[in-house]
This record gives sequence, C-alpha cells and structure tokens, in this order.
Amino acid sequence: DIDDISKILRISQGADDFFLEVHPKLRPMDTATRGIFLAGCCQGPKDIPDTVAQASGAAVKAAIPLSHGKIELDPQTSFVIDKNCDGCAYCIEPCPYSALTLIEYKRSGAIKKSVEVNEALCQGCGVCQATCPKQGIIVRGFTLTQLSAMVDALIEAL
Repeated sequence: DIDDISKILRISQGADDFFLEVHPKLRPMDTATRGIFLAGCCQGPKDIPDTVAQASGAAVKAAIPLSHGKIELDPQTSFVIDKNCDGCAYCIEPCPYSALTLIEYKRSGAIKKSVEVNEALCQGCGVCQATCPKQGIIVRGFTLTQLSAMVDALIEAL
C-alpha cells in the first residue's frame, strides 16, 4: 500500500521504498509536499525514542500553520497565457502536483480549450513551462528570457 500512499500524498520514495525527507540533517521531517511531515519507521528502521522524538517534532511543525489560521501560498505559481495556450494539454500529465486541468469554454461563439492552474496545488516547479511548446504557461517571476539567460550563464561557467 505504500505506493498508493506515495501517489496520493505525492511523497518521494527511495530505492528501499521508504519515504524521503527533503534533507536528512536540515529538514528531517519535511517532505517535498508542503504540509506533509514524516515521523517514525516510514523513513527507515528506528527505535522507539527516536520515533517519539520525531513524531513530537512533526506534530509541532503541523501545529504552526494551524495556529496561524491560514496558510500563505508561494507567489511563484504557474499562470496560463490564454493567447498562447491552445489546449494541447502537454503540460498536464508531467505536473508532479496534479495542479493543472484542461477546460473548455466559449469565446466569440467558438469553443476554446485551455489549461487551468489550481494555485493551491501548484508549487512553481516549472515542469509545465518546460513542456509547453507554445509558451502558453509560465511560472510567475521567471520569464523564458530570464531562464535562457540563466542556462547560458551556467553553460559558460562550465
């Protein structure tokens, strides 16, 4: 059942099928999915004192956003440029957070297809932007010109 849980919660697994944390020393309870924390033997074999300590830490991390009463979303999410998006849906399947859906709507009497972004699920990873052949979806704060300049600078540095 661990594969099903991994898919539902979007948690990465290692080669040994245990769940992976973001960083073993700096963020040992955090997963790549915001709001999902790890504790105990789901990461690997642990004794009871380590499991209890980690569970206490995970509970505190989970309580922080609950005590604030709201969660602030990352402003760097994807958005669709309607004039460029033709509804090809190449970006939907590769999205690791299932944040994109294909929609149909009427404009000027014609049915148009486009992609819609669920900003609560979007993590701004840029996979959709990388897979879109028409530049119809972009991550806020990162234009294609800026990304190309970063890649060129990286290549020159090598």
